[in-house]
This record gives sequence, structure tokens and C-alpha cells, in this order.
Amino acid sequence: MKNRLILLALLLLTQLVSNSQSAYPKMDEEIKTFMKDGGWCWYESPRAIIHNGKLIIGAISGVSGDIRVGVFDLKTNKNLGVSILDKNFEIDDHNSPVFHVRPDGSLVAVWAKHGHEQYHYYSISEPNNYLKWGGEKQFFDHGFEIPEGNRWMGVTYMNLYSIKKKKLLYNFFRDGHNRNPTFITSTNEGDTWGNRTHFIEDEVPGRNRPYVRYMQKNKDLIGVSFTDAHPANYGNSIYYADFDGTSFYNAKGKKIKDLSEGPLKTSEADKIYTGSETKEKSKDSGSVPNAAWTCDLGKDKKERPFIGYTLYVKENDIRFRLANWNGKKWIDREIAYAGPGLYPGQSSYSGLMALDNDNPKNVFISSAVDPNTGKVKNKKHEIYFGKVKNKDETSKIKWEQITYDSKHKNIRPIIITGEGYKVLLWLAGPWHSFLNYQSDIIGYVLEKPKTIK
Repeated sequence: MKNRLILLALLLLTQLVSNSQSAYPKMDEEIKTFMKDGGWCWYESPRAIIHNGKLIIGAISGVSGDIRVGVFDLKTNKNLGVSILDKNFEIDDHNSPVFHVRPDGSLVAVWAKHGHEQYHYYSISEPNNYLKWGGEKQFFDHGFEIPEGNRWMGVTYMNLYSIKKKKLLYNFFRDGHNRNPTFITSTNEGDTWGNRTHFIEDEVPGRNRPYVRYMQKNKDLIGVSFTDAHPANYGNSIYYADFDGTSFYNAKGKKIKDLSEGPLKTSEADKIYTGSETKEKSKDSGSVPNAAWTCDLGKDKKERPFIGYTLYVKENDIRFRLANWNGKKWIDREIAYAGPGLYPGQSSYSGLMALDNDNPKNVFISSAVDPNTGKVKNKKHEIYFGKVKNKDETSKIKWEQITYDSKHKNIRPIIITGEGYKVLLWLAGPWHSFLNYQSDIIGYVLEKPKTIK
């Protein structure tokens, strides 16, 4: 009996120790380079997917401007190569391609230039070879011409999501005409496109740009989190709504309005965080103080939404925040210091954050300072991991450093899941601006199917 009690105590102690430790990352494996010469912004999705045991990554070269697709075999742990969808397209991190898996196993990829063309470009792969793609196609049907000399009236930010009950594939993007979120749809899994529709309407006086992150909440529902405008121009608040192809809903599931009544307005959605909601800023401030910006979306096992976002407090002081719907109310809290802006001229650009797709309380961040204190640890952005509970605040979270003494910045992490795999990716390399970078896509395979060791 005594031996049994001792054994039980040891097992309990082992379990407690195991539960106290983080599950990520697997530090017994070296960081992998999944794709050389690739960059991305964070308002195109999905930039990478897992399909047929392959990790397929879309990126835009910072050297040549090529639209690139890299394929990594997760079973054999090998890079299979890179395919160029559009050679010398344009060096700009906003132009990275996004993917959708078609019923026959092929992929459709969509990309566009950063605001100075009316074209969506797209291509379709072979069903079992994601390095072989068909000819480039174009969609051009937006009902107006770009005035000569006005670079910023074209489309940008491609996002591919589907609603099964509508039998539609959606491409959400920023329209150039009103700079608002808009979509087109495809009835044939990306072969052809049409039905241009105004999706979200900003309510700030002037010509503003709401910034949106999308999430496939389930096969028939898309989650949407967005801002009022760009934080350089306005003290953004953060909003959330669900969309089923016909109507908008709040987090409670209560119907807000039908799309037939017009685009969703910011005042109609759930308001998660209230910013300064002003355009006023000092001469030494690159952005409006107390301005929020969307980073990432996630959901728990009950499909309750999580929103990761940043807050520009003042120059050289950005904070990470996490909000989640607990079934009754939104819980919102600051979780970490992010440090200064990524580069001069964009004071609200942070290294960003990524939420675990299976448990969005598991959070990866890129910070240039100590996440708990805001004190400078080094001059480079490093990757950190933390578990964030509902009542946790910045000082209470144990942030585990993942990268150390890096030569270049580690930024813009994302987590990709599928087929029993989970992969953490981020960009590493010289990063001077969205037009001047030379990054690689690196990271860890965090989880594999149980049958694969």
C-alpha cells in the first residue's frame, strides 16, 4: 500500500511538472529554412497551407519581385523546390499569393499588386504537383478606371475563404475606389470570378482604409476583425463580426443585418477595444496615440473567437493585446510589450503575433524588447512563446524566448495546421521597409501525426 501511494505521488508530480511546462517549441530540433528568399505582409491569407503531406508556402521575393510558391515535404523533411508564378512581378511585401484547395486536390493561387492596378492575378496547380501550375489568368471588372498618376486606387490584400452552403469561394480584398473591404466570388472553385460586392464601410470622415483579418470559423461561417482606418491617420478601435454569405452576426450569434441592406458599418459590429478615435497626433508621433491594429484571429474548440492585435501607445512603444469571447462577454487584456516600430516611417508596424489554431491561448510574438517589462534586451526582434489565461496580464505571463542573439530581425510569425501537422513559420533577414527586404521563411515543425515520428 505504501509503495502504491509513493508511485501515485510520483505520477501526480510528473503530471504537474509536465503541465507547468510549455508544449512549444520542440527545441530538440534545429530551426529549418522552409523557403529561401520570400516575404509577406499580414493582410493576405492563407499564405501557407498543408495539403497531401506538403507545406505549401506563398511569398514575394525581396530580391527579384517574383511571385513564389515553395513546397516542403513534411513526411520526408525535405524541400522539394520553388515554382515562380509571376516573374519580376514587383518587390513589395503586400503582393504575396494566397491559396485555396480545390475539390480535385489542385490549388488556386491569387495575388495582386499593392494598390496601383485593378487586376487580380491567379493560377491553378496540378492536382498532385504543387510545383506545376497552369497559365496565369486575370480578373479585371471593377467598374471604374484609375486616374492617371494616382497609384493608390487599385486593389490589394487578397484573402481566400469559402462558404460551403453558398457553394462560393470568396476573394476578400481592399478596393481602390473607396479603399474599403470588398469581395468577388467564384462559383467554380476559382476558374472564373465576378459579383463584386462592397463588404465593410468605414465611418471616419475622409477616405480611410479599414484593415481586416479573416478566419474560416467553420465551413459556413467566416469571422472578421477590423479597424476604422490606418493607425497613422486615426486612433483605431477594434471590431468583430461573423458573416455567413447572407448576413452579419455578432459574437453572441445575434443577427446584425443582411448584406442586401448594405455593407457592414463599424458601429454595427462588436466593439472590442476603444481607441483614441481622433486624428490628432504630435509632430514627433508617427501614428495617432492609442491606435489599435489587427494581427491575427483564432478560435477555441467551441468556435469562440480570439483576436490578437497591437496598440500604438506612443513613439517606440507598441503593446500586444489579446481579446476573446467567453460565451457571455469579451475579455480583453494587454499581454506583452512589442517595442518600437519595425522601421522608420512605419511607427505602428510591430513584429506581430500568431495564435495557435488548436488553442489560441498559446501565443507566439515577435518583440524587440523584454515582453514582460518593455526594457531593451537587444536590437533585434526575437520570437517568444507564452500561454495566456483569461485573467493574465503582461507581468504574469511567462514568455519563453525561442530565438537568441539573432543577426537579423525575426518577424511576422504564423502557425499552419493540417493533417495532424502544426508548423510555426516566420520571416528572418534584413528588413528595411515593405519595398526593401531580403528575408527567408524559417521555423519549426511543432507537431506531427502520431504515426510519424
